[in-house]
Amino acid sequence: MTLHDYLPGLHGWHVLALGSATGMVLHTTFVASVIQFKSLPRQTFGLLQSKQFPIYFGLCAGLGLFLTYSTYRLSHFPEPKGFLDTISKNIATSTAKSHDAWNVGFMAAATTGAFANLLVVGPATRKVKQLREQFEKTGAEVPKDISKRFGRLHGISSLLNLVMVGAVVANCLWVGNKWS
Repeated sequence: MTLHDYLPGLHGWHVLALGSATGMVLHTTFVASVIQFKSLPRQTFGLLQSKQFPIYFGLCAGLGLFLTYSTYRLSHFPEPKGFLDTISKNIATSTAKSHDAWNVGFMAAATTGAFANLLVVGPATRKVKQLREQFEKTGAEVPKDISKRFGRLHGISSLLNLVMVGAVVANCLWVGNKWS
């Protein structure tokens, strides 16, 4: 038995997960973070994001994993035994299946990015931020390499998050075209 057998009405579950993911990533990226950045002192803003982002990236990873699976299944590809093989063969064609395969691949890439943010980039960014705060508390100047490292990690995290934004928006458009 597959997950599909346990989730009758996969279309509905897909729409529910996609709506949740889309609302969450758009609100967090373009509304909440902007308001927080403009309204809070930098250290409070950093503390809030250090508590918020592990949950956010965990939800992105979990929803992304489900959306990758459901997009794959709703595209009527075979059982996901040869997932990468199926996707790579269909991406190379110029058929409706190619669009489906690109969408599955994009969602899989975004999900990988969310897991990277959750497990690697996010924790590394928090460590560098804490190191930077130690210098600031003592009144010492923050070394440039620490500021550079923080900026680089923050940039990578932001880029990975924007891939998730693009993937859920693309999936919304795919659903609209596929099911209209």
